[in-house]
Amino acid sequence: MRETDTMRHTMLIASAGAALLAACAAAPDEVAQLQASAAGDTYYLRAGMIEEINPPMEAMWNMQVEVMDDFGNFDPALMTPQNWADLQRHAQALAAATQRMATASTFVAANADGPYSDAPVGTDLAAIQQRLDRDKAAYRALSQNTARHAEQLLAAARAQDAGRVTQLVNDMQPQCKACHDVFWYPEEYQNR
Repeated sequence: MRETDTMRHTMLIASAGAALLAACAAAPDEVAQLQASAAGDTYYLRAGMIEEINPPMEAMWNMQVEVMDDFGNFDPALMTPQNWADLQRHAQALAAATQRMATASTFVAANADGPYSDAPVGTDLAAIQQRLDRDKAAYRALSQNTARHAEQLLAAARAQDAGRVTQLVNDMQPQCKACHDVFWYPEEYQNR
């Protein structure tokens, strides 16, 4: 190997090592942002909510009604092995969906060429996009909080901890609302 080739290999290894060291030294949220930027992916919010996030969340809320005690808690006595398996499956789907959202490099309210390009009544997709563009870091932080919450829910479902599952399922609605209040419908909540 020639000296210039050796030098190039050494510089390449040194550069890779420096990048790895920088990633390790960065805060976890910064690492997620670096990974998302490298991936170059776009997260379409309307499609993600309709196709990925809402279905497992609604399934868990519906399940809660079927297996709840007199106080609205998941009742371990009513939870069959199939209920626990379904709960874990829904929690896994939610965790995966929220993780995709939290690590995306770009957030777009709706894909203009996608099936959900029409805004629902009372929703201004252009205004939502402006808010996303204006405060991408806040949206990312809210998404990351939701992803962490979903991971905790998955862990509780795997542990078959009915009390913790109840708390986390019930607390998911305020997680969602926190984002909606800022990015989707802020005008509804600013005048209260």
